[in-house]
Amino acid sequence: MDPNKNMKIKSFSRKHEKRKKHIFRFAILGLILLGIVYQQLGTYYSASSLGRLGRLVEVDDVQMHLYEGGSGEMPIVFTTDIGANVPYVETYPLHSKLAATHPVKVYDKPGYGWSETTSASRDIDTICKEIYTLLHSDEIPDDEDTYIEPFIFVAHGMGSLEVLRYAQLYPEDVAGIVLIEGASPQFCVDFNNIMIIESFLTNGLRNTGILRLFSGTNMVNNTLGTHKDYDPTLQSLNKGIGLEKTWNRNMISEKLKLQENGQKVLDGGNLGDIPIRIITSHANIYSNWARTQRALLSLSSDSEQKYIKGSVDYIQEDDIDAIIKVIEDLTLHIQELKEDS
Repeated sequence: MDPNKNMKIKSFSRKHEKRKKHIFRFAILGLILLGIVYQQLGTYYSASSLGRLGRLVEVDDVQMHLYEGGSGEMPIVFTTDIGANVPYVETYPLHSKLAATHPVKVYDKPGYGWSETTSASRDIDTICKEIYTLLHSDEIPDDEDTYIEPFIFVAHGMGSLEVLRYAQLYPEDVAGIVLIEGASPQFCVDFNNIMIIESFLTNGLRNTGILRLFSGTNMVNNTLGTHKDYDPTLQSLNKGIGLEKTWNRNMISEKLKLQENGQKVLDGGNLGDIPIRIITSHANIYSNWARTQRALLSLSSDSEQKYIKGSVDYIQEDDIDAIIKVIEDLTLHIQELKEDS
């Protein structure tokens, strides 16, 4: 065979392979760009069906959302686990019932629910300052009628850190605390954050439209925390906002600061006699969970622990009555303390 012909065939083959690689790269890039456009369009067109349920308050140049409802004595403020897309939905089984006899509030930290994202650090003191500004947004200087009453602060999961730190920084605001499967500061300090990789992956899948493309699957529903026992309206709300915001940069930053924030709460010391009620699940899989839950009792001279069956990842229907009883019993206890003082 002619050597020159052989060389031409090899040269053509190499060029053909390079061309295929270039086409493949451009195809992948094109799909990613299409996915990003699809995600942005989906977010834009679904916005009208995700109208906010509360009001927006500007806090450090960021619009933060606050839902307020109910009436009666002893206000109750709710917060949720890190990464819970829509706190209003996550705590709905509780605040919807308690609103019959109490003023209730549910706030969205930056990056959650209807709040905007922020470029501010996600250290625990910054987070607590934002919450304080939001909760006190209606106050008028020298007008005591506009001042907020001390409230019961209810947290689920790792939302416990902001509740405990808030009580350290602003004890005059907090009448009592209820932690539902609340992570202790020591648990957060010791936490192995290897699963943050999953959060980064979810962020990428959301930004490229892949989550939205497969939004009808059980896998995506589980990723978004859309639980089957939610009311269909709440499911749609949770999924819609989750497809827009799940594991955004604010949530990831907060998770990355978990150890640092836990240490800050540990360094802040105990809460004196602020009543704390700790609700612990028998179902939790962490080996050190029971020990660190008991350690929470030492944070206050007025602390009690109750056990429930579920509520590891979210507030389950079977546990709602038991949790509400703990909150109502704490309300009565606080009222008795006021009468005795």
